[in-house]
Amino acid sequence: MEQRDFLMKEIEQLSQILAKLIGKVVGLSSVNFEVEIKEVNDALVSQFHFGLENNKDIDHSKFIEKIKSVDKSNIELLLKLLSEIVNKTLELEKVSNSNIKDLCTKGILIIDHIDTITKTFSIDRMKMKTQFEELISKY
Repeated sequence: MEQRDFLMKEIEQLSQILAKLIGKVVGLSSVNFEVEIKEVNDALVSQFHFGLENNKDIDHSKFIEKIKSVDKSNIELLLKLLSEIVNKTLELEKVSNSNIKDLCTKGILIIDHIDTITKTFSIDRMKMKTQFEELISKY
């Protein structure tokens, strides 16, 4: 029972961290974009042992293995964070073709993983996947 309570507390703490990171990304401006994105990525590496940026060389199957260790609710938040990074990158015109493709590919991998572990259909996930696919073909 204590171990379950501990795990639930850990999951909740990670959810709070992801929510703060999402808020941070939403509030980004072009002045601090690169520094803040690096801090977000560093926080992900610290908490989840993988980041969303600067690891283009990671194999898709290795990325999936890394996200499998993340709780379902936090995977959804991770996807939301990735989506916000992509949207803010586009909004502030900080797009590098390889970076946006890498982020969108990771987004699709996360969505596909969520779809395999849950039986819940999500219109939001479907819209994100469509956006990611369109951006991959554009860039």
